[in-house]
Amino acid sequence: MSRDAIRSDSLKRRILFVHHAADLGGASLSLLSLIERLDRRRYSPAVLFNCHPGSVAAPFQERGIPIDIDPGISTYPHAQGAWLGLRSLRPWEMLTRAFQVRPSARRFREFLRTHPCDLVHLNSSVQIPAAIGARDAGLPVVWHIREELHPGYTGLRRTWVRRCIERYASHVIVISEQNAAQLPPGPRTTVVYNFVDFQRFDRSVSGREFRESLDLPANAPLVGMLGGVLDSKGGDVLTEAALLVRRRRPEVVFLIAGVPPGGESPSAVKRTLRRLVERLGIVPSAERRALELIGRHGLERTIRFLGLRRDIPEMLAACELLVWPASVSHFSRPIIEAGAMARPVVASDFPSSRELVIDGTTGLLTPPGDPHRLAEAIVRLLERPDEARRMGDAGHALARERYDPERNAEAIFAIYDSILAPVGGRA
Repeated sequence: MSRDAIRSDSLKRRILFVHHAADLGGASLSLLSLIERLDRRRYSPAVLFNCHPGSVAAPFQERGIPIDIDPGISTYPHAQGAWLGLRSLRPWEMLTRAFQVRPSARRFREFLRTHPCDLVHLNSSVQIPAAIGARDAGLPVVWHIREELHPGYTGLRRTWVRRCIERYASHVIVISEQNAAQLPPGPRTTVVYNFVDFQRFDRSVSGREFRESLDLPANAPLVGMLGGVLDSKGGDVLTEAALLVRRRRPEVVFLIAGVPPGGESPSAVKRTLRRLVERLGIVPSAERRALELIGRHGLERTIRFLGLRRDIPEMLAACELLVWPASVSHFSRPIIEAGAMARPVVASDFPSSRELVIDGTTGLLTPPGDPHRLAEAIVRLLERPDEARRMGDAGHALARERYDPERNAEAIFAIYDSILAPVGGRA
């Protein structure tokens, strides 16, 4: 390596991104998109997965992004979609996670000694141990809050999480105004929306080959859903709605991409416990209910599970609309991707979705957990193609205005610059 190259590398600021999710979901895709736009002449990125990475690690490695794995650095989840309440079947984790905070903070500090960096970027509110470890090591922390915090039973844990964010973050990035409202206001908090790669999510992409690859009838209207049938996604509500839609439009096919429905646990004890608490209504399973409805009503041809896909733009291009029937309020990447592809959206009416969907303009909002209203909205857009097209166009215009990748990435890089001494000139 030449002296100039060595000097250039020494001037780069090293950013360590800490990520907790094992699958290639919304937070993972958003992080990958951000790192792809990082100016490598000024910054040197690396990613630490404090989890057992499943499908998430490969795309980072394919792009030459250095990664490390240490699931021994724990997280502390207290978000709407991952709350460890008494009904979670894992109530003991509330205590074990709390006791793991300080040891994990020390473990992360030791990691930083052998993996030096200039700034730590935490990709979720769950990264409290890493935040403590980074500040103990004297490093600045950019904390990316992508979730809505759960109110809990008494609010004590939520208050503690908020205080940790306020105390340990050099700067806080939130992905929506709704997320910003849950934190104390101040100059160290900035709203930067997630962004979409418009070169990949190009509204001119054709969905014909996608349709043909699944051997779907050429005239069958397609309704898409992204995220699988996890409890927080409302898969059971969509299944009930699909049954109602079939009575009026039997040719409609629902496509569900994401983590496919899981099988039974190999443990007889866990299977028995799961069935018991589900029958008692303590922990209802949207996934199991969806599968039971499909089997009972013969919906196998109406609902198709596609598993994890990398051809989401082509899938959206093939669909007439996207549904987001979530049972828990959170920022939905599928909604903004549908906007990029000029597809209207039918979504659960939460404060977070009102920020993403303009009811009656870019899509329709329906009460969470109401399959009848969801079915009515789906049929309305299928039977009014001109209205659906206008909503799709309006959603595309909103996506272009709000989720621009270059502009939003630059807003984050400006935060880095405000924390770190400027190095070199911006390209």
